[in-house]
Amino acid sequence: MSDDIRILRLEKLALQRASEVVLRELSDPRLTFVTLTRVSLAKDLSYGTVYWSSLGTPGARSKAEHALRDATGVVQSAVAKVFRTRRSPKLRFEFDPSIEGSIRVGSILNRLEKEREERETVGEKSPEEE
Repeated sequence: MSDDIRILRLEKLALQRASEVVLRELSDPRLTFVTLTRVSLAKDLSYGTVYWSSLGTPGARSKAEHALRDATGVVQSAVAKVFRTRRSPKLRFEFDPSIEGSIRVGSILNRLEKEREERETVGEKSPEEE
């Protein structure tokens, strides 16, 4: 149980530090509109996955993916410095489609709500017809 709490704390710390590096310390224009969403670490801290999302076009997403791959060493080094553990994880970046999915679901719900309002408006009679 205490190992789980320790891993959760380290995941949170890794996400904070990696986000700082990507947002403030890297000056790569390909990283606009990139958000780091979460970090998942192995129990033995041998590796970790940093999940990210982007709200750009598929081309911009591809560019961001290449930029993150190029910056892996810098981010990994920064995370290792704040961990202060004997072992530091080898990081990799993986796209997280959850934000895109939630936006898609939100737009579907909005469209359904508008359709329902239109049906209700059409179904109501005006006061002159009564």
